[in-house]
Amino acid sequence: MFLFEAGLSLFGIRLYAICILTGIIVGVIMMIREGKKLGIYSDFIYYGVILAVPLAIVGARLWYILFNLDEDWPFSKIIGLEGGLSGLAIQGGIIVAIIVVYFWSKKKKISFYKVIDVIAPALLISQVFGRWGNFFNKELYGPVIQNVDLFQTLLPRFITDNMYIAGAYRHPTFLYEGMLNLLGAIILIVLRRKYKKLESGDLMGGYLIWYGVVRIITESLRAKSGANEVLMLGGVKVSILVSCVFIACGVAFLIAKRFVGPRIKYQDIINKVMEDKIDTVLFDLDGTLLNTKRLIDQSFIHTFEKFYPEKRLTDEELDSFFGPTLYETFSRYSSDEIKIKEMMDYYKEYNIEHHNTDYVEMYDGAKDTLKFLKKKGYKLGIVSSKRKEIIILGLDLFGLTEFFDVIIGGDDVDSPKPAPEGIYKAIDILKPKRNVLYVGDNPSDIQAGINANVKTCDVMYSSKFEECEKLNPTYCISNLSGLIKILVE
Repeated sequence: MFLFEAGLSLFGIRLYAICILTGIIVGVIMMIREGKKLGIYSDFIYYGVILAVPLAIVGARLWYILFNLDEDWPFSKIIGLEGGLSGLAIQGGIIVAIIVVYFWSKKKKISFYKVIDVIAPALLISQVFGRWGNFFNKELYGPVIQNVDLFQTLLPRFITDNMYIAGAYRHPTFLYEGMLNLLGAIILIVLRRKYKKLESGDLMGGYLIWYGVVRIITESLRAKSGANEVLMLGGVKVSILVSCVFIACGVAFLIAKRFVGPRIKYQDIINKVMEDKIDTVLFDLDGTLLNTKRLIDQSFIHTFEKFYPEKRLTDEELDSFFGPTLYETFSRYSSDEIKIKEMMDYYKEYNIEHHNTDYVEMYDGAKDTLKFLKKKGYKLGIVSSKRKEIIILGLDLFGLTEFFDVIIGGDDVDSPKPAPEGIYKAIDILKPKRNVLYVGDNPSDIQAGINANVKTCDVMYSSKFEECEKLNPTYCISNLSGLIKILVE
């Protein structure tokens, strides 16, 4: 037993830190999994944790110090350089964390109720791991065990041996609290799955009540240990007092929220998120998946050199050719239908001849994103103003054709974008069960999506991003891999 105790003494601080870190990781995983069901994106949780955890540790440390002012607290001891950070009062950490989460939710315009519903069970699970840290540090133990034989029969030896403290076997209060926290987490998880009348925000009220009761039980036992561990304020045990406050706040919160603020059922939020899910993604081609600007510019320049040799196209004019059909573009310069057709044919001939990697490139992340979405079962399609044969030529150039279930070109419709006809045709073929997203780089793309009553996404690397933004697309992404976050979450 001496070697066992020596091992705990040698590795105690490290194991305590590992337990805390493991609790945080498991808690974050739980929050991300449930957050997806409530429409909370993972980056919100990641950055929220990065903000909240350090501040919560500071809060827990200061809370402990506040009620131990009779000790000597040099700065090196406060920040843990002397004696480590074993003096942490979790209730102070919880209070600070909730405050941080409130302001973070407000800043990101995400319902605070939804966020705390995700946090509540995860917080209990994190505390289960944290209590094992107390075990390794030989903290949070209770009074002397009276029936040692029964104690050693019921529990594994590694627990009973480490509970031999100050010449006697002690109640493993850390284990009692950990098991009760685990039970509380299970109850909250079952409630959010099965209880149809559960409202958004109720889980945090349940957490405050449950944890308050648990701490009263464990702190009452801890107070009989004879150790000078219990935080005191005069003759009052701080942890029990704060636990009572937690219970009162939990009850008050559950009552008050039914009279103030929105009342939304938890299941209704999940159903709404499911209704908003996207299962079909349609893409424009030029400027969205493939960067064909150099080829298109050269094709126009080559065409104008033949038909209007005196004309020098400006950058602004070349940019304006992106989006409209060839007929619409050449009609700006001639009303002669025969000449317009000759210009279109001349343009197409040059464009096809030079459709290679010297003039065309694929945008970063395009192939990996399409491969991922296809693997996940999304229906994918192309709706472009280009002729279908040119679309396929560009897709084949980079091995992208296999990812698409439908390809709609300009020659497949009577009315080009911003008319929604192409999108309607793709939808009619794909028959999506949920929502459709149209991804493009041009105002005509976004307007076509709006006219088709589907969700829209603008790529921010477009030269016409500001014009697209004025149309209020549903989403904006800086690169194509950003689609994964939108769709998967």
